[in-house]
This record gives sequence, structure tokens and C-alpha cells, in this order.
Amino acid sequence: MSQEQTLQSTFLDIEEGLKGGTLGVAATFLPTAESVFFNADMEFPTASVIKIAIVTEVFLQVESGDLSPKSLIEIPETAFVPGSGVLAQLTPGLTLPLGDLATLTINVSDNTASNLCLAAVGGPGVVNARMQNVWGMKNTTIHRPIKFALEPGDPRYTATSTPRDMQALVQHLGEATLIPQAVCDQVLRRMGYVVDGELLPRYLDVNPYAADQRLEAPPFVVRHKGGAVNGVRADAGLISRGDEVLAVCVFTKDVPDSRWTSTNLGSEAVARVGEALCQHFFKR
Repeated sequence: MSQEQTLQSTFLDIEEGLKGGTLGVAATFLPTAESVFFNADMEFPTASVIKIAIVTEVFLQVESGDLSPKSLIEIPETAFVPGSGVLAQLTPGLTLPLGDLATLTINVSDNTASNLCLAAVGGPGVVNARMQNVWGMKNTTIHRPIKFALEPGDPRYTATSTPRDMQALVQHLGEATLIPQAVCDQVLRRMGYVVDGELLPRYLDVNPYAADQRLEAPPFVVRHKGGAVNGVRADAGLISRGDEVLAVCVFTKDVPDSRWTSTNLGSEAVARVGEALCQHFFKR
């Protein structure tokens, strides 16, 4: 059995562990352009992974001069969104710079900050146009801002995509091809400090705070953005070892496990895919 066949077999085993759920994977090893795909063109809910695109749009508009990261945005109670993040637990009327809202959107997946960033860039249509017409993400759509109390006619999910589309976005960030280097730097710096380590980084030797702790850097660096809603666990980002970089997206859906802990079957699946990909591409 070839290494590629072995990897595909591993993905099948991981998907079987989802107990009826579905796994999707897309990954490209940038030094060689070798890619691997598994259900890569199937539509999945993105959960908070779509926040990568929203924050990238923020800094593209900063780069063009249409927005300023120092612009102060008031956060009224009407803007509060439950779920992940911290802003909805703070005092209404707080004012923060747009750049800080972008940081909260990525670092702690703040839903309130994400919606404010989405509004600042002009709404879902603006980001959708960028994704579909510039970045080539034809199968990715933001359907609405994040909300929990859905009304009749509201789309079920905030956004949907495919593993291939979302992997392409993080590859653009890694290569700074369709996206200016200054913008990539802003987005990837924030992705490097994501607090959730139970998805792609779980089984890798990583420490995003090594420099702050004055410790020797471990072998791997993971700059990523995960996401979770009921039945869904997802993650996308860049896994690096030295100058070698892997651009990857892992989606799951329809997972019957209702636990919101690291033991969730979807979380475990994403983590196992990350480990398997690193064993394949980095030969560790």
C-alpha cells in the first residue's frame, strides 16, 4: 500500500469513529505542492473557521485605506451575541478599536466581535464577493451574521464551505500571493495565538507562548482558527516546522456527540487528522 493509500485508509478509520458523521480534509504541503484530499468538495458548515475570511477582509480594507484599525467602535448590548468570546459578558457601551475586535474574533473566537467586524467591512455580501471572485472560493458563502435565536427563513448555518475552498484561503495567507504580505502578517499573527488547542494542535509538539516564556521553541508552530457548533468541529490553518509549511482544513459534520469537551468525537477526529498529516508530510 502506498503512503497516499495509507493516509486515505487512516481518514476512513477516523471518519468511522464519527459514528455516522462525515469527515472532510484538504491539505497541501507548500514546499512540494503535494496535496491530499478526502471529501474535499463536499459542503460543510464552517462554524467559526469563516472568521479567518472576515478578519482578512478587515485588514485588506485597512491596507486600502478604507478602514483604520484604530477606529473606535461602541459595543451596545444589542450587539451582544452569546456563545464563544468575552464581550457579551462585559459592560454594555464598551468601546474598542477595530483592530482589537479583529484580535478577539480570532484569538478567542468572540462572536460579538466577529459580527462587528463583518458589519465594519460592509456585510456578508462584501466578504462573499471577495471569496468567490478574487480568492476562487466558489463554494463558500456567509449566509448571515452569527445569531442563536433563528427566525423563520433564516439559514441554518452562519456560513458553509468545502475543505478545498478553506484550505485554499489559508494557503493564500501562507504564500502571500492573492493577499498582500502585510495583510497576511496581521491575520497569521492572530491565528498564532488562538487559545483553543484541542483541534489541529492537540497531538503536536507546540507552544505558542514559547517566546514569551523564554523557552526554546518546540518543533511545530500552528497558526489556525477552529470552530464548533452542535454536530460540527472544524479547523483550518498553517502547520509549520522550520521553513516547511502545510496548509490544511479539516471539517466534520453530523457528528452525534453532544459533548462540549475535548473528548467530543469531532474534536478528536480533527486532532487525529492533524497528527496523521504531520506524520505523512513532515516524516517525523
